[in-house]
Amino acid sequence: MNILLAFKAEPDLSMLSGSDWQLAARTNLAPDPTLMRAIMGNDEQGAAELVLQARDIDPALTLAAVTLGDDRAAGPLRHLAALGFGQRTLLRSEADNRFSPVWVAEQLARQVQRSGSDIVLIGTRSSEGQNGQTGWLLAEMLGWPCLTQVSGLLPVSGGVQVECRSVTGISHWQLHQPAVLMVQNRGQMALRVPGMRARLAAAHAEIEVVEAMLPGDPWLQCQTLTQNEHVRAGRVIAGGSAQESAQQLWRVALAERMMR
Repeated sequence: MNILLAFKAEPDLSMLSGSDWQLAARTNLAPDPTLMRAIMGNDEQGAAELVLQARDIDPALTLAAVTLGDDRAAGPLRHLAALGFGQRTLLRSEADNRFSPVWVAEQLARQVQRSGSDIVLIGTRSSEGQNGQTGWLLAEMLGWPCLTQVSGLLPVSGGVQVECRSVTGISHWQLHQPAVLMVQNRGQMALRVPGMRARLAAAHAEIEVVEAMLPGDPWLQCQTLTQNEHVRAGRVIAGGSAQESAQQLWRVALAERMMR
């Protein structure tokens, strides 16, 4: 069985200091993501760990990984190579694809068909874009079923058993056909760390580079972004002393609630 992990290489925002964010807020300019290293998102790290756990149970599984982006994405691909992913593919594109789920899904669908994958794992959302549409669109283009909130993957005879965890309960599905699995990592999964020898061996691991197809017409492009304003009512208490402020707080806010 061939399992393909599709992930997005995201900028590591933890590299930014508090002063970087404050400067961005004052100048209304976002920090330059090209200055940060690229990492896998939280959901994709959980998906990679699920695939590795499945391979631990069934060593016959063939693991592959694909990402769409520029050359900075080679780092996460080599990290996966150190963990045992045999095929690594970079769909190289310099375009800003954060708000283009249709185009991203088209590129991934071509790669799935070219690689002959049986199951595709993808994160539910990324830290950039946050549209959550790519997995659904990919499944629609492939004509495959799609399961969301995936939290478990177990190889069984003739297929895989998938666990989906939601706020209402846990469901288990038996799959005997190709499918797209959207993984949601709520912190219960952490991607394992490869050993030093594996990391050194993967430092020069071969990465297949495929030039992503240019977007054709019609193609939706994001023109502007508008921030939603969430305004809450408030009241400022100004007293001459701490005692006066406490008394005023009691009269205007707490007394009525405590007397109910």
